[in-house]
Amino acid sequence: MGKSIKERIKESVSDVEKDIVDISKEQRRGIKKEYKDIEKIRHHKEFIYYKTDALAIVSRKLGGFDEFLKIVDELTREGYRMMNSEDVKNILANFGISVPGQNRGILYYFQNKKYIN
Repeated sequence: MGKSIKERIKESVSDVEKDIVDISKEQRRGIKKEYKDIEKIRHHKEFIYYKTDALAIVSRKLGGFDEFLKIVDELTREGYRMMNSEDVKNILANFGISVPGQNRGILYYFQNKKYIN
C-alpha cells in the first residue's frame, strides 16, 4: 500500500530541511572565504594588488590620493585602461548590517588595451 499524504508531506518537509542545512553550510564556507579575501586586500601594503601583462588591480584606501594618481598615470602610459571598480566593504554589509568603518576601500580593475576586443 502507498504512503499516506501525511507521510509524503513529512518526507518532503524533511528533504527541504536537509536542503536548507546544506545551503546554509555552503553559504558559511563562502562567507569565511570572502572574509579572508577582504582581510588579505585590507592588509596589502602596496596600491597595486595584482598585475599581469593583461590585468592590473589597484587598491585605493583612505589617504594616499597622490600616489594613487601616479599609479593610474603609470598604468595608463603602459597601455592599461580602467574597466571597472568595486567597493570593498566589511563582510557584515552583505547582510545589511551597518557598522562604523564599513568601507575597506575600492578596487579598480585595469585591462591592457591589447587584450580588449
